[in-house]
Amino acid sequence: MSRRSKKPNRPPKKSVTLFFLRGLGALLPLVLTIFIFVTLINFVRTYVTTPINNTIYWSLESNGLGWKVLDRLSIDPYDPRFINPATLPTAPTNFKLRFEEYGAYDPAFQKLLLEERSINESFFRSLDELAIDPVKLRSTVSSVVHPLVGLLLSLLIVLWLGWIVTGFLGRKLLQKFDQALLAIPGFRAVYPYMKQLVEFFISESELEFDTVVAVPYPNYHVQSLGFVTSQSLKSLREATGEELVSIFIPSSPMPMTGYTVHVKKKDLIVLPLTIDEALRITVSGGVLVPPHEFVGTGMGDDIDTDDELDDEADHGPDEEPPALQDSSATAPTQPT
Repeated sequence: MSRRSKKPNRPPKKSVTLFFLRGLGALLPLVLTIFIFVTLINFVRTYVTTPINNTIYWSLESNGLGWKVLDRLSIDPYDPRFINPATLPTAPTNFKLRFEEYGAYDPAFQKLLLEERSINESFFRSLDELAIDPVKLRSTVSSVVHPLVGLLLSLLIVLWLGWIVTGFLGRKLLQKFDQALLAIPGFRAVYPYMKQLVEFFISESELEFDTVVAVPYPNYHVQSLGFVTSQSLKSLREATGEELVSIFIPSSPMPMTGYTVHVKKKDLIVLPLTIDEALRITVSGGVLVPPHEFVGTGMGDDIDTDDELDDEADHGPDEEPPALQDSSATAPTQPT
């Protein structure tokens, strides 16, 4: 009878690779978090605040009403520092030559230029016709009107739109708008899914997910995480005579897609998980398990295939190997 003993768990060998992986595991979450926030900030600045700020600056610089606002901000677009020599008129007076000879602050030059500008001045102001440098003027305006104004205005616009679409008329307008977009080739292949994705994450009711359960799906030998959405359909309950529950089973790693199944209530296992915890489990493929539900990694206490070789190597020199059958004892007797 062979003697076998399970080898004790040996601590892992410390190596440069181990140190590197441990350090990477400690540093990577912070780096990824910073990366996500920086990407989000850059996205908002590039596609939200910058266009809004440019619209604000343009509305102040391109019309008479905006110039009145600039005057209250102590910005005079006719200030000599904003003169653009390249667009100075040459007829009937060569202002460019006068500018080069006498400079922008010469009183006679200023008087003649003001008279010329008054001819071209209207409600909509063309900076080129008025010989105003748009870059210098924009730099001064942006230094007075802080870029955070664009962020504040964008938040106000979002709140205003939310207030509009909350009412009956706003919902009807939004519905018409969605129908118009769906009629555009190309948009209808992307827009509905983007709308579904956004509504999945920002819906006030969170799709009425209120309970996390384990569902025997796709068969009774497999348990899948699901969210209770409703008490199924009346016709299904009447046809089956069972107390059914509608369950949404999200797919990994995109939980906004999945399956809707109708399961017997008695077959469900209610889990002590929040909606966010269940979503993290789904997105991570079962890696991000809450601490109160964590059991262990891998498959647990599996039999190591190397144990047999290690056990044989652990036999001392005085131990006899397993007995071998004597071939002469088992060989059949030859007839004489």
